[in-house]
Amino acid sequence: MLRNKAIAGVSKPMSLVEEVLTQQGFRRKGSKEEPVFRLNMQDTATMRSYSLDIPFREEELSRERVARLGSPYVVAGSSTVRTTGMDDVPQSVSWAAESKLAEVADYLTMYDYK
Repeated sequence: MLRNKAIAGVSKPMSLVEEVLTQQGFRRKGSKEEPVFRLNMQDTATMRSYSLDIPFREEELSRERVARLGSPYVVAGSSTVRTTGMDDVPQSVSWAAESKLAEVADYLTMYDYK
């Protein structure tokens, strides 16, 4: 489980969210019902792959598409099961994910859209 929850609940224009997350290496994935922005990561010590996922929901507010971000999580390998705690993911991967989330949160909060 990731401790950095600063991004959960953030609501910004979809175009801004897509721009910032794409610039940070995320790609839009998932189904229409359960979309996520995904960043693929690799632990260089073990050569195992992980994905940092940020779920989101699209909403229409005042004729503008808005993305409301959910709680981010790390997925090990190609598994579709969310990790349940720090024990499932090496600490170095969790730290890298938290660092990336802090960076994304900084970029998103720079913009004051109403």
